[in-house]
Amino acid sequence: MLAAHRMDSNWSDHPRQLKKVLVLVLIAIYGIASQAQKSTSSQTSTPLAKAIDATLQQGHDAILPPHVSHLLGISPDEHEVPVKQFNEMGEPIRGFEVSTAQPNDVVIFVESRAQKQSTFYLMSKRGTLRRVLTVLEGTGYSRRPTKEDQEAFEKEKQRWVDQLSPKHS
Repeated sequence: MLAAHRMDSNWSDHPRQLKKVLVLVLIAIYGIASQAQKSTSSQTSTPLAKAIDATLQQGHDAILPPHVSHLLGISPDEHEVPVKQFNEMGEPIRGFEVSTAQPNDVVIFVESRAQKQSTFYLMSKRGTLRRVLTVLEGTGYSRRPTKEDQEAFEKEKQRWVDQLSPKHS
């Protein structure tokens, strides 16, 4: 009891020091929170982040098929993955999809019906290409990206960023 009393009396003897410590702690917390907010806002202000946000907010509901999600490594048990999607019909068909369950899984695809070939690019929301899947006449071939894959992916990604992110934000 005596030790507890001494501890209490030490704090009560120094209210000015306690106030200084509390002010310093609050300033530190505010500084950390402010830095985190700046980091988050700078990340969401990138053109790719704007394209992803636009897709999640305004995209059409769609599903990434089980075999595609499995070969891309998104769904180990071959489940359908719900996505928000924008697409361009024509030859080839192009699409930009963001998983609603895991927004870090973003898929860009190009499908040529004439060549019976589809290519799926799995990227992170930061724009890093993680995996490539080619489906040729119904058979899927998943692989790590090659230099050629990376170049084709960058062109497709830029196409969607230009189309989906506001120009004057």
